Amino acid sequence: MDSANQIQSLVDQVEKNPEYQISEQEAKGFLSEIKRVTKEDKTNMPPLVVIIMAYINMLFPELD
Repeated sequence: MDSANQIQSLVDQVEKNPEYQISEQEAKGFLSEIKRVTKEDKTNMPPLVVIIMAYINMLFPELD
């Protein structure tokens, strides 16, 4: 799965189920891909992506 699909898949799961429990592995992958993408383009971050990033940082502060 490429990075765009990986990010979109997680965003879709969170949109479908607000109670979705993200795993540490998913969090690491998501943050890694978001950091890579934002180095390339900082202008196009949907609000839900920002919210998910904040949620991951609250759950797993050591991943930052």
